[in-house]
Amino acid sequence: KTRDAVKTSSGAPFLRGLVLVAVSALVGAGAMYVSLGNKTTEETILVSMKGDTVTVGDVFNSLKGSNQTQQSVLSATLQKVLEKEYGSKVSKEDVDKAYKQASEQYGDQFSQVLAAYGQTEESYRTQIRTQKLVEYAVNQAAQKDLTEANYKAAYDNYTPNTEVQVVSTTDKAVADKVASEAKAEGADFSKVAKDNSLKVTSKTVNSAFKQDANAVSDVVTVSNSSTGAATYYVVKTVSKSEKNADWKNYKDDLTKVIINGKKADTNFTNSVIAKVLKKYNVKVVDKSFSTILDQYVTGSGASSSSTSSSSK
Repeated sequence: KTRDAVKTSSGAPFLRGLVLVAVSALVGAGAMYVSLGNKTTEETILVSMKGDTVTVGDVFNSLKGSNQTQQSVLSATLQKVLEKEYGSKVSKEDVDKAYKQASEQYGDQFSQVLAAYGQTEESYRTQIRTQKLVEYAVNQAAQKDLTEANYKAAYDNYTPNTEVQVVSTTDKAVADKVASEAKAEGADFSKVAKDNSLKVTSKTVNSAFKQDANAVSDVVTVSNSSTGAATYYVVKTVSKSEKNADWKNYKDDLTKVIINGKKADTNFTNSVIAKVLKKYNVKVVDKSFSTILDQYVTGSGASSSSTSSSSK
């Protein structure tokens, strides 16, 4: 039930997590043979029996072809390289704040949500940190796109000082019901929300928001980039202000629009990560993982081909 409630519609989230416990023990921390002792090697014996043993190498070799292991190695690689490049730009306080927001959002169900996606508190905090490192990198790279032409393009789709009412829920069925009932002629948005045990939040939106006054949106789905858990929103536009003819009056807001657009662009994000991989000469040594960097290698110089040795 918990997994159904938090399933995303957009597929696996970025750096989804280390799903298998065995994989987490072997590669989740960024190294193939860790957490079993400082001198752990492929030959380290995990289980002994008459005439045979099970070693760390046996377990790892049996797992490394799985999608979960492939994702774990990719996650560990990105975590390490992004930490090297941007580690000083994200503080523990940044991570703690994001973790607290997520835990408060899901309340008593938070531990179930984490468990449903194979997460622990520690692995989730690691993913938050990695995501924030990516966000910082993308934000810095996007500064070059703050051109007059892009400001004007953003201004064309920009609506200032729009007063809205918002309800949110993690239950898609409830969100669909609220949207349907709130769109009925003469419906009272606040009453519909209350009848469905939801709280209405009023706020001022300064962004690309084209919905007409008094209109009610369809259900808007937003997935948490770390856990993959989905939250469903329904928005009613209460009022809209007149738009000034000079885009410079909204430069701060338009800057956020442009930057957020880049953050939402997967190709742009991948190109930013690719440059970091190239800078640190990241190469995949084991042929079993030869494709994990494919989404980043085009024109980047990062290598997804097997080589005889790795660059440190």
